[in-house]
Amino acid sequence: MLNIQIDDPELEERVRETYGDNVHAIAQDFMTFLRQERIKGDVGVSIEQLNSGNALPLGTVMQEIRAKYE
Repeated sequence: MLNIQIDDPELEERVRETYGDNVHAIAQDFMTFLRQERIKGDVGVSIEQLNSGNALPLGTVMQEIRAKYE
């Protein structure tokens, strides 16, 4: 189990307004956020590879995506 402490009163209030005491919803949305950030990072790396001429074949990319996210 991981506990996260919020030291920002404005952020804490916003979380309480949005979720109340529903820790399950907080956990679900946080997990969604982390997945989105991971995907954004992967897309950024892909764009850098493409711009530098190091792009991978589409078939390889699709296999890696399926393996990573499914």
